[in-house]
Amino acid sequence: MADSTSKPESGNSNIYLFPAPMPVRAAERGATKTAKIIDAAVDIIENQPARDDLAWGARCLVAAALPYRNPKPEQLQNGAWVRRNGNYTLWIQGGPAGLPYGSYPRIFMIWLTGEAIRAQSRRIETGSSFWDFCRKVQIDTSRGKNGAGRRFAEQVNKLLSSRAAFVTGSFDDKRLTTEFLHFTDRYQLFFDAGHTGQGDLFESEIMLTEAFFREITTHCIPLDMRAVVALRQAPLELDIYQWLAYRMYSLHKSKQNAYVTKEQLRGQFGTEAKRMVDFWRDFKQALHAVKQVYGGANIELTDTGLVLLPSPSPIPHKML
Repeated sequence: MADSTSKPESGNSNIYLFPAPMPVRAAERGATKTAKIIDAAVDIIENQPARDDLAWGARCLVAAALPYRNPKPEQLQNGAWVRRNGNYTLWIQGGPAGLPYGSYPRIFMIWLTGEAIRAQSRRIETGSSFWDFCRKVQIDTSRGKNGAGRRFAEQVNKLLSSRAAFVTGSFDDKRLTTEFLHFTDRYQLFFDAGHTGQGDLFESEIMLTEAFFREITTHCIPLDMRAVVALRQAPLELDIYQWLAYRMYSLHKSKQNAYVTKEQLRGQFGTEAKRMVDFWRDFKQALHAVKQVYGGANIELTDTGLVLLPSPSPIPHKML
């Protein structure tokens, strides 16, 4: 949506962005994050999730990860971000603003999936539910140059203007299936941090493509919003949490263990670490944080990978 005196042509997306927050030292941020994880862990252990704690992740962006940082040109393949996980490959091509990366696209996708499931409609209105979500995940909707709200809106724009493909198989296997996925047919966003009421917002609308709407409402992952809030500053931790929630939901049905090698984990969650030893260190550190807010996940660390044992979902099945 444009301003109050103009309206963009169909298919265009003008974003009006969110006083910048006070700077926080890195050590203080780390201490705050640790405290949030501990508080969330205690809450999750002592209290069953309420209906308001139920959130949903999109499986299609959990099977292979979005970039954690703005990728360098040498990290791209013909301008696209590519992640391979066994015989599954995700590639994402950014729009004019570039590729989505970091925590914000992941957090927004959780909101978007939940709204699609709730509304059972491809037409998603931001409105008051979006602001409630921002408050819940503690995103400061500030419009300053380095404000969190501005960065969040920029990442939303990057995500919605991207296109993706999901490839299974390979030429070596003599079978190759590619599914192209555009996230939206069109979207119009208007963010005004000065007004938080529904009536004070210009109408903001996201029209999901039929294929993407079907994907995220059919293949979604139940999550505990308390864990999402605690992990929101760390995209790797968010990815691991959603992945474990998905795998444990599946293993709970099959009653079978699953073994995942270091190589497979690096293919799925690979960071900028060039050596396996560095990746494995980063992964275990992130896994430790995730385990605090998902204590029910039964995992065994080995010298060569992980053993996942059937475990309860973050959200009890009776709530689903």
